Formats: sequence, structure tokens, C-alpha cells
Amino acid sequence: MTESLASTLRRLATHLHHLQTEVWEARYHCARTSQTGVRANTTGPSSPTNDTQLTYLTETQTRLRELCTNISEDLTIPIPQTAAVGNFWAAWLYRHRTQLQDLTWYTDLTEELTDLEAELRHHIHPQDPNLHIEQRQSARSICARLANMGHRIQPATIRQWHKRGKITAVERADGTNGYLLSEVLEAI
Repeated sequence: MTESLASTLRRLATHLHHLQTEVWEARYHCARTSQTGVRANTTGPSSPTNDTQLTYLTETQTRLRELCTNISEDLTIPIPQTAAVGNFWAAWLYRHRTQLQDLTWYTDLTEELTDLEAELRHHIHPQDPNLHIEQRQSARSICARLANMGHRIQPATIRQWHKRGKITAVERADGTNGYLLSEVLEAI
């Protein structure tokens, strides 16, 4: 279990580094004012960085700092006074990963860190919500795919399973029934 936590912490550190680099290297314009400093439509200087990304990074680091503080108190592991920003919190957790198993709330901690890593991954690489929706296919095409997987099933078998309620079918645009490969695999 420690190895999966270690890989989660490595990915977490990578995501934090990516966010930091993105904030630091953002090519936003500097605030512009007129030569005299007086302009009727000037609302004031603008931030030279992406404030939304900076806020998200700061909030994420605060969440990690709070977790590390709780761990430090429960396991009496000191946190250096110089601890401030960056990947310090992920590195601190990684450094003490074997001691983390002594926590009574170790399972909750691993879930929290896994969720945070997934949240960061999704924030950095947002995905189309329909990307992983399985497309319904004809019984014949499902049988062809199953044959490539080593299963020999006839299209008539899939249709029988649908009639018996073992799998579901939805009428496709061309008027034929469409089946989900995952449901057929479960039925096998």
C-alpha cells in the first residue's frame, strides 16, 4: 500500500510543479497606464499573472499544509520553519511516507491524497465528459471484438440475452439495436 501512496505523492508533486511553472511563466501583459498617469478609463493596474491559477495553487498548497500539520501533530514529526511554498508539502509527505502508516486515519489520508491528485490532474488536463461514454454497437460488431479477445459468441446469443433481460439494448439511429460491450462481457 505504501508503494501506491508513493506513486500518488510523486504524481501530486508533478502536478504542483506543473501548476507553479504555469503561473510563473504565464505571459500576461504588465499593467498599462498613460505617460502622465492620468486616464479617465483606467481602473488601476492589472495583475501580471493569472490570478485564478495563482489562487487555485495557493488553496491547494494550503490544503496540503493543513494535512501535513495534522500529521506532524499526530506523529510528532517536526516541520522545518523554512517550510513555505512550492512542492515542499508533497516532498515532506513523500519523505515520511513509511511513518504515515502509523496514523489511525491512514486510509482517510490516502483517499484524500488520491482525490487531490485526481482533482489536480483534471484541473491541468480537463477532459470531455463524454470521452469515456461507451458507444452502443451492433451484435455483429460486438462479436467481432469479442473474437479478438478470445471469446466465441454468435450475434444470436447477444440478441437472446437481450430478450431474457440479461443485457440492455437501445435502438440506434439506423433502426437496429445497439449493445454495450461492457454489458456483454459481464454477461459472459
